[in-house]
Amino acid sequence: MMTFLAPGFAWAFLIPAAIVVLYLLRRRYTPRNVPSTFLWQRSVRDHAANHPFQKLRRNLLLPLQLLAAVLLVFGLMRPSLTGGTAGRSVLVLDVSGSMMARSGDKTRMEEAKEQARQMVRNLPAGERITVLAAGDTIRRVVLDTQDKDVAERAISELEPAMGGADLAKALKMAEAIGSEDAGEGRPAGAAVTVFSDSCLPPEGVSAVNVGRGEANRAVVLLTAEDGKAYARVANYGPDCTVSLTCEADGVLVQAKEMEIPEGETAGVSFGLPAGTKTVAVAIREADALPEDNRAQAPVTARRSRRIVLAADNSLFLESALKVRADWTVVRADEESLGAAEADLYIWGNGPVVFSRNPSVTAFSWPDQAKAAELPLTPVDGSPVTAGVTMKDVALREYYPIFGGKAFLLVGEDPAAALTETEAVIGFDLHASNLPLKYDFPILIQNLAGALLADLPEDQGTEETEATILMPAEESDIRTVAPSVAAEGAAAAEAQGTDLTAWFLLGFLLLLLAEMGVSRFVC
Repeated sequence: MMTFLAPGFAWAFLIPAAIVVLYLLRRRYTPRNVPSTFLWQRSVRDHAANHPFQKLRRNLLLPLQLLAAVLLVFGLMRPSLTGGTAGRSVLVLDVSGSMMARSGDKTRMEEAKEQARQMVRNLPAGERITVLAAGDTIRRVVLDTQDKDVAERAISELEPAMGGADLAKALKMAEAIGSEDAGEGRPAGAAVTVFSDSCLPPEGVSAVNVGRGEANRAVVLLTAEDGKAYARVANYGPDCTVSLTCEADGVLVQAKEMEIPEGETAGVSFGLPAGTKTVAVAIREADALPEDNRAQAPVTARRSRRIVLAADNSLFLESALKVRADWTVVRADEESLGAAEADLYIWGNGPVVFSRNPSVTAFSWPDQAKAAELPLTPVDGSPVTAGVTMKDVALREYYPIFGGKAFLLVGEDPAAALTETEAVIGFDLHASNLPLKYDFPILIQNLAGALLADLPEDQGTEETEATILMPAEESDIRTVAPSVAAEGAAAAEAQGTDLTAWFLLGFLLLLLAEMGVSRFVC
């Protein structure tokens, strides 16, 4: 069965009618002197037709022109072959930050929208179409429409944002939409297709992953206080040198270069003029994802925090804490820990405990450590692991931690966890190479900062919104997942075949034939 995706162009059938009318109209001749009377007979015959219209004569050009015009009109109406019965389709479009990445002259989002619109055009007539936008939250952009134009316009209007994409939640919503048909005399379920760059779909779901892998650099952290700003930059690509600029209240104050190994992060600090209210740090080099090359933060006024450190052989830990000028680190014995006044207490070697109240703990761990047979990995979305990759971190053994929210894992075991007032790192820092990594200072500062965050007298100089930083997993655009076609997806696609190109090709061929014939007829 053939349907038309743009039936509004049917008015163009006036073109063949106009061609016939032009052939019926009387021809007008220009008077000419001829050297022979051989043409008189034909001239008299034409002159005798003294009427506005004349009878059509045999002319090979007329059927060629009419057929070419008809093919052009059908091409404008976008014919498509459809088959089978209409059902329900759910299209999930990833609108996360990585979809802003550009390969060549198109972003991943633009490519995904093209693919989604093409799929909508090829769906059978009467198909019920739902479009979901998957970002940090899931939006129903179009729900159960049979109007393909409405679905295409909604897809075209989608734009990516700086956050991530909760594809798992989007697929659950798509499954729920498909199950709504149960009990209505129609088969339950819907054909679900995800348009993304990183989707590994479950069985029965198709994924169209667009784009190609690109190297990228990103500002993943920016904090500022009186007189100083600290930024952290991640390198999702080969070893490189990155140029950074720092602006204080919109005025350039400093520029620095830093070398960052492949897959690592590196920190850099900038001095700020007195009275600075807002600081912005930007990467000068262009890359495939410019949206994560700049960050802005308010300058905060802080009072000094006192931290008591009672861990043995903790030079690396002490050095990481002293990076913050507003943190005063004091050493003490673990036996006299409770007698010292401090905002934060740190003790133990394996595990290492961070607490605002050393007399109470919500954590526990076994007596015996476990061998670390799997790598140490950060938990996505945890404030402690912001800007941390844990690449090539080696760990000999660890204590699984019970309680709180995990922010470091060994396999599925929590190797470090925290609550609002305390945290535990469940291994001896000296039993790993973590203190030698770029990640270590930022991990410790994030951890201590999270525990001290709600103490009084930490406030900005004025209400200035910080730039929303792109999640690290969105900035890492080095790979693209392969596309996956669910079972039966090929058959569904065969239900709709766009014939527009074939009709337009036929029109061009007939046009060429008409030009050739006209040389012999005229």
